[in-house]
Amino acid sequence: MLNTITQLKIGTRSSKLALKQTKLVLKKLEDLPEIKKKFSFKIIKVKTKGDIDKSKILDSGYKGFFTKKIDDLLLKKKIDLAVHSAKDIPSKIDNNISITAFLKREDPRDILLSKKNYTFDTLPQNLTIGTSSIRRKNQIHNIRPDLKIEYMRGNVETRIRKLKKNKYDAIILAIAGLKRLGLSYKNQNILNSSKFIPAGGQGAIAVTTRRKDIIINKLIKKINNSKTETEVKIERKFLEKINADCDSPVGAYAKIINNYVNFSVTVPDYNGMFVYKSKTKFNKSEILGVRVANILKKKLGKNFLKKIKFPNKFIFLLTRSIKQSNELKKNINLKNFNFLNCPMLKIKPIKLTKNQIKEIKVADSIIFSSANAVNISRNYLNSFSNKVFCVGDDTKMACLKNNIKNVSSSGGNINDLINLITKKIKNKKKKIVYISAKKTAVNLPLILKSKKINVKKMVIYESEKIKKIQRPILNLIKLNKINFVTFFSKKTAIAFNQLILKYKLKKYLINIECISLSNSIEKIVKKNNFKKYYVCANSDRKSFLELINLLHKKFI
Repeated sequence: MLNTITQLKIGTRSSKLALKQTKLVLKKLEDLPEIKKKFSFKIIKVKTKGDIDKSKILDSGYKGFFTKKIDDLLLKKKIDLAVHSAKDIPSKIDNNISITAFLKREDPRDILLSKKNYTFDTLPQNLTIGTSSIRRKNQIHNIRPDLKIEYMRGNVETRIRKLKKNKYDAIILAIAGLKRLGLSYKNQNILNSSKFIPAGGQGAIAVTTRRKDIIINKLIKKINNSKTETEVKIERKFLEKINADCDSPVGAYAKIINNYVNFSVTVPDYNGMFVYKSKTKFNKSEILGVRVANILKKKLGKNFLKKIKFPNKFIFLLTRSIKQSNELKKNINLKNFNFLNCPMLKIKPIKLTKNQIKEIKVADSIIFSSANAVNISRNYLNSFSNKVFCVGDDTKMACLKNNIKNVSSSGGNINDLINLITKKIKNKKKKIVYISAKKTAVNLPLILKSKKINVKKMVIYESEKIKKIQRPILNLIKLNKINFVTFFSKKTAIAFNQLILKYKLKKYLINIECISLSNSIEKIVKKNNFKKYYVCANSDRKSFLELINLLHKKFI
């Protein structure tokens, strides 16, 4: 009796790249000894929705754009296996389908092709870049907001042809496609994967089968590359946990080096893109994707995955610390008002001695003039129940958040705090500790001493001026995309003035409006010739929010 040969049908997209990837899979299979006498293969070309409808932007809502039709044929047993680019496969697939094998991963990085010999950093302002990826769009916008981005559909050859015909100044695509097609371009620049974190699964070819086809699955598993499988599974678990796919503005890249796995992700944030990097031992890598997803949910909130759209107007720069700015933004939910963090100061804690800590704990009263002082000293105040004096809403809120309850708060300036202390402290012999920065605008202990109140100053941190403005912010200023700059302290105002001189930005400020918490702050920034100046009615958070709401009514 003659041995019968079983024909297996392989489903794939009909593009040159898809067919090339399918032939790579086919060669791997045909090299297996057990294949030659038992199986033959037939390639079934499939036009997916993504191949037919080239007008759609590959944005949210297009999960399975290039895979669903092929999956349907697989489930209906019209084909026996399917070949996909791993990045096109949705993070959640039908329970009856299994990703059975991955071929060895090609270079997962992105590459820039340009009309002239540019790197991404040297691209002149206002050049037009073509891309089909929402992820790349967000990454470009984060690093180079000065560049124009246009969506570009079509296969690799079509995209290169459009570049040659001057429809774009440059394009960005996956290097893996170029390599597999044997294509090159005169002016090309491979993008750094630490800045341009690839899409999950990028560079990998995946083979899917029906989960119940045990014989076929056993066969296909023989061509699986275990290293690529581990890397892509980490990426896909992360994407699944945050409910993201190839149509999401998310990067996820796992790389095995020796006995470790490096995992980098980038997701949308209020300031453009948030990058998180993790490293773990290979034997603990199974849950790495899930663990990183959970960390990001804690840091950014459960529903953090959303596209950030910068309006043409009404972008505010917040010059205070990131923590304080983020706390403030929680109270603002206004249409077309975007608040970007641009801290002017870096806070450096100063370690206290045992005797200093003891002095704090036995103090009759403690004085705070900043939220930073509260947050840094919170570990020393776990059981502190005596009187606390502070200035401003932010400082009071920091006290309450750190379970410091016996708080008396003055208005928003130091003079109000002095008046409050002199009014409340009757016994001048009480032990009073002032927890503060190394340098303060006002010598509080000296003023209180003149009022016969002795205060021990305890320096718990120092603030350093930021030495540079982040490139995305710098570009936004130069392109007149910033509408307002906000100042909450004299220190931040002084630091800002110095950076304006350093970067020669004064000429760009004539189109920007300025918001100051007090008149004394306004005096410092007034030399910059802002378009318009606003000062809060009182030096506190409430007045700032009231002013923002008034501006919202005015401009929206």
